[in-house]
Amino acid sequence: MIEPAAFEREVRELHAFFEHWYTGTAEPSEISRLDVLDPSFVMIAPDGRSLTADAVVSSITAAFGRRSMAIEIRNVSVNRDAGFGTYEEWQTVEGAVTGRISTAVMAAAPDAPNGLRWIHLHETWLPDTRP
Repeated sequence: MIEPAAFEREVRELHAFFEHWYTGTAEPSEISRLDVLDPSFVMIAPDGRSLTADAVVSSITAAFGRRSMAIEIRNVSVNRDAGFGTYEEWQTVEGAVTGRISTAVMAAAPDAPNGLRWIHLHETWLPDTRP
């Protein structure tokens, strides 16, 4: 069981980290924020690619300071008993806006910043927002 407020806080805080990381305003040591990804984590990207936790971390690490971007999270919904929720992620990168709906599965993790660890993430492009 996950608390909806903790789920929403985790989604918002992790995406705020992404925004700071990609724009280069984060401290390099903040990459440890990605420790919330379970070693078995799998992300299905909007284009259908399946990425492991190691692949996601490597990609993000390499992109430090390489994008001008803003991320907005909207319409968070949580099924507390099943341990998953959905949210919309709107990105503005170099002036281009894209949107995706994401389904995230999380598990309790008392040592994580919001008490949750990411297990699985599936993203799908929202209509008319695909790059």
